[in-house]
Amino acid sequence: MLFRSLFLLLLLHFHLPAHADQEKVAVMVFGQDVTAEKYLRVAQTRMEQLLNDNGYIVIDQQKSEELKNSWKELSDPGALITAEDFIEHASKFKISGIYRVYLGVGKTQGLASIYTATAVTDIRFVDEDALVKASASLPMGTKGMPPSDGLTESAAVNNAIQRATDIAAEKLGFKIMDITNPRLVHYALKEVSSVPAISTEISAPPLKTNGDSMVHYAKIQDDSWTSEEPTCVRASPDGRMGAVGTYIMKTEFSFGRPKRSYASALHVVDADAQSEVERFDVSIKDPRYQRGGSKITDCRFLHSWRYVSAVSQSHLIFADTERGVELGRIYFDTPFDNPSLTHFHAGENDYLAVSEGGRRLYYQIVRE
Repeated sequence: MLFRSLFLLLLLHFHLPAHADQEKVAVMVFGQDVTAEKYLRVAQTRMEQLLNDNGYIVIDQQKSEELKNSWKELSDPGALITAEDFIEHASKFKISGIYRVYLGVGKTQGLASIYTATAVTDIRFVDEDALVKASASLPMGTKGMPPSDGLTESAAVNNAIQRATDIAAEKLGFKIMDITNPRLVHYALKEVSSVPAISTEISAPPLKTNGDSMVHYAKIQDDSWTSEEPTCVRASPDGRMGAVGTYIMKTEFSFGRPKRSYASALHVVDADAQSEVERFDVSIKDPRYQRGGSKITDCRFLHSWRYVSAVSQSHLIFADTERGVELGRIYFDTPFDNPSLTHFHAGENDYLAVSEGGRRLYYQIVRE
């Protein structure tokens, strides 16, 4: 018994100072839009978890709400907070600082009824001496910072909020033990006989000329033996990205004789950065698979810049511009001459139609 008592005393001796040195803080979240107001608890819980992982003590949410309700100025990110203000409102909670999280959320419904969400968090820390530190997450919905996908709205929004909180907290010097990665849904193309009668056609921005500025941002080959010419140019719905389909003619020499080869490519360009961000090989003439010509005759983005599709005389491709991967490729048994591409939506489903004259082929975009 004596040995056990001494052992317990030693444990207390070594553990008490560590807890005494821990900072005690409060976390409060302020919604910056209607959707964000519904998900305050998600950001609150994630921020508290990050603080706990980094050795802080966080007062319970009920006390945080009490402080939040009694100190209305905190709802304004730009409010001037003095040391006297801190003592007046927070001294009874015995905390050394407050983490304020200003949350914004955006959501939409994408392909095949998948929900897509974005979030931004602006974290502002103020301590008892009124010293302030701040950081904000990067905007989602741009190349390199995709939105979050989900089968439900809450799944997509939850993931986006946790990612945004991680990003802003990491900028403040927090070590993120389990980084929240974006949830991205995979799609494929499935041939169907027709689209439902209730289908509606989704319009796209008009085709641009082959001399449009978007073409200049693409890394087009041009040397003595290679010629690459634009055949389809179209902007994304928001006008910030562009799809540039090209026809490639290459001359090679075999046993001293020139030999021509034909191919096509789809370049995805960023109008803001004025540069190419992705390139997809659409067609490389191969008689084992390809029945017709390689020229791209139509191209378009689907709902947003994240997904793009192009049709050539011999096949259709569907690609993810964010990850730079081809999602689907269809070879036509009988080639077209100058096919066009149409996007339809019906209920929870999206379809692509390839048509020329009276001939039309349909493909459903399905989740894998």
